[in-house]
Amino acid sequence: MDLILYAIPVFLLLILVEFSYGLWCARNTYRLNDTINSLSMGTLSRLQALVIVGTSAGLYEFVATTFGLSQLSEQSLWTWLSCFVLYDLAYYWKHRWGHELALFWGAHVAHHQSEDFNLGTALRQTSTDFYSFIFYLPFFAAGYPGEVLFSVVSLNLIYQFWVHTEHIQKLGPLEWLLVTPSNHRVHHGRNEQYIDRNYGGVFIVWDRLFGTFQDELPEEPVIFGLSKPLKSWNPLWANIHVYWRLMLDCWYTPGLLNKLSLPFRRPGWRAPGHTSNCQSKRIPPAKTEKFDPQINHFGRIYIFAQFLVTTGLALYSLINAPEWDYQKTVWMVAFLTYSLCAHGFWLEGRTFSTLHELLRLGGAALLLSLLQPTAGYQLLYSAYLIISLALLWTGMRSAGHSDPDNFTSLHP
Repeated sequence: MDLILYAIPVFLLLILVEFSYGLWCARNTYRLNDTINSLSMGTLSRLQALVIVGTSAGLYEFVATTFGLSQLSEQSLWTWLSCFVLYDLAYYWKHRWGHELALFWGAHVAHHQSEDFNLGTALRQTSTDFYSFIFYLPFFAAGYPGEVLFSVVSLNLIYQFWVHTEHIQKLGPLEWLLVTPSNHRVHHGRNEQYIDRNYGGVFIVWDRLFGTFQDELPEEPVIFGLSKPLKSWNPLWANIHVYWRLMLDCWYTPGLLNKLSLPFRRPGWRAPGHTSNCQSKRIPPAKTEKFDPQINHFGRIYIFAQFLVTTGLALYSLINAPEWDYQKTVWMVAFLTYSLCAHGFWLEGRTFSTLHELLRLGGAALLLSLLQPTAGYQLLYSAYLIISLALLWTGMRSAGHSDPDNFTSLHP
C-alpha cells in the first residue's frame, strides 16, 4: 500500500508548524522561492507516476513466480519486521549508488539541490528514479508479499520526513542507532568532509558498519546544496540537468570504452585527454551565495496564491486519477507540469514569465473544454480566470507600468 498520499496533508501541516516556529524563535529556515520549488518537485514526482506505464509490476510477478520461495505470511509480525530492516539495508545501497555512480546521481540529485534545509526539502523528490526496481526484486524472490514491501517502502520514506530540519539538535544515544536531523544534515552538506556520507534511511548503523558515517561537527556548520549549484527554479530542468551534462561529457570523452563507462563512474570523473568543461563549475562552500532572485511584493503574493491553486488541483488529480481514463490523466498532468514550470519562471523574474502565465491561464480554459466538466466547475474556473487576470493587471498597474516585464522585475 502506498501510504504517501495519505501522509501529504500531515506533511503540509508540519511544514506550516515548522515555519511558524522559525518565525517565533527568529530562526526562519524557509524562503518562498525555494519552498515552492521543493514542493513543485515533490508534486511532479507524484504526478509522473500517473502517466508512466512501466513494466515493473510484470517483472515483479515474473521474479516472484519463477524464482520466489514460498510466499511469506502478511499476517506475521516477523515478515513485517524483517522486511522493514532488510529494506533499509537495501535502501542504504540504493542511496549510496545514487551518489557514487554518475547515471544514478542524475536520478537522485534533485533531492540535494535546495540550499535550505527544512521539512519542505524532504518533499523535494526526483521524477527520474528509474532504477529503484533493482532493489525490490530480491524481496519478491525471497517471498515477501508486494503489499508488505510497498507498505514498508512508504513507511521508510515517511520516517525520513522529520529528519529534514535545523531546529532539532543531537539526540544523545539515538545518534548511534537511528538517522536523526543531526546526522542527516551532514548528508545534505556540501562541505568537503560531509560529501557522500550518512546514507541510511531509518538506521544509521549501516553507515557505521560500512565506513560512511560522519558526525556533525560544531566547528564546521553545514552548508547545504550542491557543489555545482543548480541556480534555477525550473522543476523540469532540475530533473534532467545532470543527464544533459552527462550526455555532453560522453560526447566529448575520448575513447569508446571511456564513453560507455562514464555513466557508471563517480560523478565528475574525467578520462585522460578530456578537454571539455561542459559541467557546471564547482564552487567552494566558503564562497557560496544562495540563488535568490528577487521579485516585487505583489508578485510574491500572486505566485503564492497561484501555487496554492495548482497544489490543490494536483491533490485532486492524485485522488481521482484512478477513476479517469488515461487521456484525461495525461492532459491534466501536462497542464500541471506546465503550471509548475511557469511558476518557476515567475520566481526567477524571467522577462517572459507573464507571457507564460497568460498561456497557462489560457491552457486551463482549453483543458476545461476537453474535460467537459459540470456547470459548477465551469463557473468556478470562470471566477478563477477573472480574478487571476484582474490580479495580473493590478500588479502591472501597481508597478507603475503596463509592461508585464516590470511586474516580475528582479528589483523588489
